[in-house]
Amino acid sequence: MNRGLSRLLVRRVFAVALIFAFLSMASVHPARAASLSDIIGRPDQAVIERVVAKGFMKGYPDGTFRPDAPVTRAEFIVALARSAGLDPVQSPVKTLTDLPTSNWAAPLVYAALAEGWVSGYPDGTFHPAANITREESMAVVAQRMGFEIRGMATHTVLDKVAGSEDLSQWARTAAAACVQEGMVTDVTKPTTAITRAQTAAYFPAILDYKAPETQSMILATTTSTFDSGLLTFVVPIFEKSNHVKVKIISVGTGQAITTGRKGDADVLLVHARAQEDLFMADGFGLFRKDVMYNDFIIVGPASDPAKIKGMTDAADAFKKLAASGSIFISRGDNSGTNTKELDIWKAAGIMPAGNSWYLSAGQGMGEVLMMTDQKQAYTLTDRATYLAYQNGGKINLPILVQGSQGLLNPYGLMPVNPAKYPTVKVDLAVRFADFMTGLPGQELIKSFGVEQYGQTLFYPDSTEWKATRSLDIVLPTGKEVTYRLNDVRKFPVTTVKIYPQNNQSLTPVSYGGVQLIDILKVISPDLTSAKRLTVVATATDGSHVTLDYDDIYNALTGTKIIVVYLKNGATLSTDDGFMALMTTKGTFLVNSLKYVYRLEIHK
Repeated sequence: MNRGLSRLLVRRVFAVALIFAFLSMASVHPARAASLSDIIGRPDQAVIERVVAKGFMKGYPDGTFRPDAPVTRAEFIVALARSAGLDPVQSPVKTLTDLPTSNWAAPLVYAALAEGWVSGYPDGTFHPAANITREESMAVVAQRMGFEIRGMATHTVLDKVAGSEDLSQWARTAAAACVQEGMVTDVTKPTTAITRAQTAAYFPAILDYKAPETQSMILATTTSTFDSGLLTFVVPIFEKSNHVKVKIISVGTGQAITTGRKGDADVLLVHARAQEDLFMADGFGLFRKDVMYNDFIIVGPASDPAKIKGMTDAADAFKKLAASGSIFISRGDNSGTNTKELDIWKAAGIMPAGNSWYLSAGQGMGEVLMMTDQKQAYTLTDRATYLAYQNGGKINLPILVQGSQGLLNPYGLMPVNPAKYPTVKVDLAVRFADFMTGLPGQELIKSFGVEQYGQTLFYPDSTEWKATRSLDIVLPTGKEVTYRLNDVRKFPVTTVKIYPQNNQSLTPVSYGGVQLIDILKVISPDLTSAKRLTVVATATDGSHVTLDYDDIYNALTGTKIIVVYLKNGATLSTDDGFMALMTTKGTFLVNSLKYVYRLEIHK
């Protein structure tokens, strides 16, 4: 064979080998979008082909996509990481016990962990091979997109969305964010495994996402919500998650309500119930909802010339103030605080106006507090604004009178009725009301002030919050344990029958609950042997009672304290009161129209 023919033969053999090598490599690669046989003709065919073409997901070597197959946690996170172009993390600072760096998905899962999109379990595992549910996937997508889920108006968004009633409580805000931002159109079967087709459906929305244009609305409110810093804390969270800019008009409650009557605000947040009820009765409000409460206190100079320190009855304290001739500064602005102050003067039988010791400032709470400090006078203030100014170094006035039942300070939210003013932003107003009264907003309200002042400045009081039926138990060590309805139901039920008006000829009402001593035994067994044990129980209406060990379990009489949650066999409604404290003799220890939410235990 001549040399030229030999070379030609070698080239041909080499070319054939290359062809076979190429075909061999192609046979083990995932199928390309164009050859996915089991998606042809499906309504989502184009979507799946786009996702596969982008490399976010892949087909199988047999030329299928398997659109109805479930997706594991690792597979879902890897697809999301690819869509964001995350760089793989080959050497994570900390590894999860069931996700070694040799695992195929580990580099991109650890990249997603570093971004905060997802986290491992408390035991240090990730469960990469476990299927991911639809609601879990929405929570991860919300994190990947950077949605501010804490400010979601959950009910407003989810009420008409298919499947929302089946969502787990923890997943509702993330699901609402995904619906609002166009990531999903329904949330059906949220607790079942997400399919490959459903996973693919996320990516066009992720790739094409554009934040909606920012809208605006006007909130007219009392000065205490602004001066205390509450609105500065919660409103930006609502704004970010709902693409809204809120203009805040901070004035007295009277002025805020007048602003609403003129149609110059979209929603009101105020605290003068009689004025609020009149606003609603006159048709200016779309609805009214309880939001939160704190309390009023009387502050004054440390020297206390009126000698009111330690008093708990506000009307009696006002009588002593008037008798002493000590200077009292009133807001004089028809605000909620001013209204409460005038109610107390009326209860005391005193007309303060016109007296030399009574000064009407016509200013907001912050200005009045600073004026009171400068003049070493007395005033009535809400606790939240007082703490913000006292701890902020703007004033130096001690609390002299507090804890009176008549000093409760509830706040209400009212969207302005579009039937009166069609131009009001009713959709945004309702969304704000939903946010403030929903669980995410109520949690924010509860947390406000704790870090800076060591206590919450406003207590959540919405119907939805009260319906969570929780009881916070604070141990002597400071540790806090929360008991919810399902926790309480695990204990044996003690039943108490009460005859209306003590008339045994009438049908008795049957109340059921758990003995407080049984809860304490489980939380901290050593508490039951502490004979000097005291428990301060506080209800949502501000009423409270202090119990000692004999109150909790009286061995001589057999009387025990029970935490009531049943009435005639049915769970108590919020209006009936949950959780109420009652003795086994049938006596309510606190106002039965509100529920006990906190027990502070002291030795």
